Amino acid sequence: MTIESARSPRTERTRSALILAGRRLFSERAIDAVSIDEIVQAANVAKGSFYNHFSDRDALADAISAEIRASVEAAIELANAKVDDPAMRVARGVSAYFRFALDDAEGAGFLVRVYSGHTSLSAPLNQGVVGDVSRGLREGRFAIPTVEAGMLCVMGVTTLALVRMVSEPQPALVVSLAQQVCSLLLRALGIGANEADRIAAQASEDIIRVGPLPEYIQRGLPQ
Repeated sequence: MTIESARSPRTERTRSALILAGRRLFSERAIDAVSIDEIVQAANVAKGSFYNHFSDRDALADAISAEIRASVEAAIELANAKVDDPAMRVARGVSAYFRFALDDAEGAGFLVRVYSGHTSLSAPLNQGVVGDVSRGLREGRFAIPTVEAGMLCVMGVTTLALVRMVSEPQPALVVSLAQQVCSLLLRALGIGANEADRIAAQASEDIIRVGPLPEYIQRGLPQ
């Protein structure tokens, strides 16, 4: 029996309460600016309970990052489930990431304020981008110097756009920025302007403007 399966319902509730509290507080302030006393007060649990689950604030932040990352990765995977073209995959993946900012403003705020590793080829959240850029370069779809250059371009622009969206989480703004950013990224990767605009517009429409999630994943995919 694993430690995870051995947890009692009460233990799980305590851990979940701490994660929810940390999620909210870390989305508003840096980790070092949030005390453990604040976390346990927001979670409505005893201070000693914190250390039954996490060694410190960084460990709590890591647990929150893992949950959010898994959610984002799942959304991107679903958005690209039937898509083979690397250019379409990049645009739809970026759009799914931006849709996440609308669906989970708190989680997006957490990523903007806390999550690190955006520039690493080995960062878990970057693996989808690295795979798509690698394939696009290998198949001649993209014209870029290296996979790392393409990944940094995608992640750098996407991260800054997410910061903008977190500061003003309005659907119209997110749709507009997603279309502009996706077109910019595709052009930077070597896609022609007209095709880049078309792919970006379709991805933004399918994934951000259309909802809820199951519908926007199905719409526009190859049959």
